[in-house]
Amino acid sequence: MRIIPYELFEYTPELSIKALRKEFGMYDYCLNKNKKNKAMQFFLDMGRNYFNLSFVKWIKEMQKRKYYINSFHLSYLQKIENKYEIVNTNLFLILECCIQWEIKNFLPYKKNVSWFEIIKKFLNKDIYYNFNFNLDIFDSLKKMYIEHFMKLNQKKNFKPKNLDMTKVFNLFSSMLYNKIN
Repeated sequence: MRIIPYELFEYTPELSIKALRKEFGMYDYCLNKNKKNKAMQFFLDMGRNYFNLSFVKWIKEMQKRKYYINSFHLSYLQKIENKYEIVNTNLFLILECCIQWEIKNFLPYKKNVSWFEIIKKFLNKDIYYNFNFNLDIFDSLKKMYIEHFMKLNQKKNFKPKNLDMTKVFNLFSSMLYNKIN
């Protein structure tokens, strides 16, 4: 399951943005019935407001790209369109998503930028995380992520394994702290 931070929708690869049709159903189910999910926990902890915000932003991105949106999603949109407040996604969720896409060799949608450059853009906006993030740090985070949270499937493609976002955040935090101090 891959929930995508809404700030990344404009960069999200075509198949990933379309796959959110199904993922929003699972996300909604988890919010209602299964509030503990290690891979999604930070999204679940942000609650219904973040779900509504992401859903509305997703529909807008789908419309911008002129992709099909089914009537169920459109009717749900009408119910929630103005029922959310803008909140920023935790930067580590954005970092994790970009690193995973980099590892899987996904390319940003119609953008001539790398996932590293996208991360830099977000880091430059955020005063709290304002440190010298460079390609060496990015590569170290990728290596660590592969080592702890990815495996090769039978087709030799990387897939997540034992993805626990708390552990991801702790590793990111300790690696970033050690790299800059």
